[in-house]
Amino acid sequence: MGKETKNLMLEVSAGIVFFTVAVMLGAFFVYPRRAVYAGLILGMVLALAMFLSMALVLERSMKTEDPKTVQKQSIISAVLRYLLLIVIMIVVIERFSDWFNPVAVVIGVLGLKAGAFFQPIIHKIAVRRAKGE
Repeated sequence: MGKETKNLMLEVSAGIVFFTVAVMLGAFFVYPRRAVYAGLILGMVLALAMFLSMALVLERSMKTEDPKTVQKQSIISAVLRYLLLIVIMIVVIERFSDWFNPVAVVIGVLGLKAGAFFQPIIHKIAVRRAKGE
């Protein structure tokens, strides 16, 4: 994995964590329950795992020359990723809803989208800090 790819992964991961912390601060004032915080953390971990999976599939796809193989592998990995997410959500709702708030888990998983949204902003901040040093 190249340096630029690693930096991109760190920036998106930082965005996911930033989003989760911001939502936790909001939850502190709106609905301060231990299950909410646990659900947000579980959602963040799931978002980070999904992002890592996507990055690894993309990295592997860029090394493969056959477009049909790339398409097949990408579709299979995406389906497996979302099936696993659905299974985890069902288990959380059925068995552990008193430990993890299911809505908070979903909000935590949405941190994946927020991380991608915040990446350009985090990248600009990182570039400015690198130039300032």
